[in-house]
Amino acid sequence: MTDNFPESAPADDIAEAFEALRGEVSLTRRAVEGLTAAREHMPDYSATLGKMAEALKQAAEGIDRVERSPAVRLSPAAMADEIRKAGTDARAEDHALLSATRDALMRSIGCVDGIVERGRAADQQLRRVIWAGVGGALGGTLLMAILPGAIARSLPESWHVPEWMAARTIGLDQRAAGERMIATSADEPDADDN
Repeated sequence: MTDNFPESAPADDIAEAFEALRGEVSLTRRAVEGLTAAREHMPDYSATLGKMAEALKQAAEGIDRVERSPAVRLSPAAMADEIRKAGTDARAEDHALLSATRDALMRSIGCVDGIVERGRAADQQLRRVIWAGVGGALGGTLLMAILPGAIARSLPESWHVPEWMAARTIGLDQRAAGERMIATSADEPDADDN
């Protein structure tokens, strides 16, 4: 850009033009120096940019994995079918586990019931044994009170069993027992006297 000044221009105008040019050059030089200084003081973003690049790379790999997954390729109806199938399989496993647990519980309850029944049976058996023992003792006592007298009366008189039993009961020989019995019967009033 060349300004054509007339030759008859005064020297003051030329001097002013050179001063204006000198000011513009000085301003341009200061601007270039300022840009250089600003560039030197500018922070280094390379570490941050490296982290951002790594994060973008991981995000891209994640998106790639999602795009390659079979679930993305399925239609909504096919996805619903897969979910129903998985639910059915899970419920079948749960049903089998619950059935096995119920069977084990029923077996355990059966064992406990058997133990309780055996305990009851043993308790009842003990009661029956006690009742049988008491009944046998009472029956034996009754028989021992009745049976010897009946047997003694059924034996022949020549054996003198009643006299012998009386002597054994008193604890004396037969003669002394007989005398004592006669003496005590003489002291008692006869039933016929009343």
